Amino acid sequence: MPLLRRIIAVFALSLLASASAAAAAEVRDTAVFDFYVRSFRAGILVFNGVQSGNYYAVNGRFATAGLLSLVKSMRYDATVTGSIVDGVPRPDTYTLTVNAGHDQHTETMSYTNGKPQGLVRSPARAPDPGALDPASQGGTVDTLTAIYETMREMPEAEACTATIAMYDGTRHASLRLWPADGGGGTLACNGEYRRVAGYSAKDMEHPAFPFRMTYAATADGMVQVDRVDMDSIYGTASLKRR
Repeated sequence: MPLLRRIIAVFALSLLASASAAAAAEVRDTAVFDFYVRSFRAGILVFNGVQSGNYYAVNGRFATAGLLSLVKSMRYDATVTGSIVDGVPRPDTYTLTVNAGHDQHTETMSYTNGKPQGLVRSPARAPDPGALDPASQGGTVDTLTAIYETMREMPEAEACTATIAMYDGTRHASLRLWPADGGGGTLACNGEYRRVAGYSAKDMEHPAFPFRMTYAATADGMVQVDRVDMDSIYGTASLKRR
């Protein structure tokens, strides 16, 4: 019996150690940004993310705000779950719910071995003209994963290093960051969002959108995006963390 009790005790301690390690490995992120076009508040971007081991999950929302919401109310809610493979996020399932006036629908995209399996819309509708074949989009991620990967809290060494290929079920775009001089010891990076394929000829008249990210240190020795300044089709725009 003493031997049995020792075996049980060792087994119990192993379980507790495993549980503690799992809890310590869990990292959570919450961010709220106000979106400005020129000097007018036009929207709000929110995301909540969690990483635990090689698993990640994110939910996010973008909605119009301020005077723009009185003119045109729009809300986009998205969720994604996936895994981290060799330090790179690989989505499993992505869902987007659109509520923009008469346009109300849900889009879902699943992935197999890093390849999107095509967009499923509810209510169903015909594919967009010129939509890219999902079979050709291996290695891409959804829009929410791209936002989370570039704007989550991270070690300073990881900032300004991302190069991400995105596919939204129709179009392919790329996101790239590189270090920049923030001035006064401030950490910053320049970046570019570029339309690559699946866009109309009119959209491709303006394929690239440069932007600049400014970071702030967190209490736990990490960094997080504090502000993003960008060019948009509506003029100079910015995201400012609350």
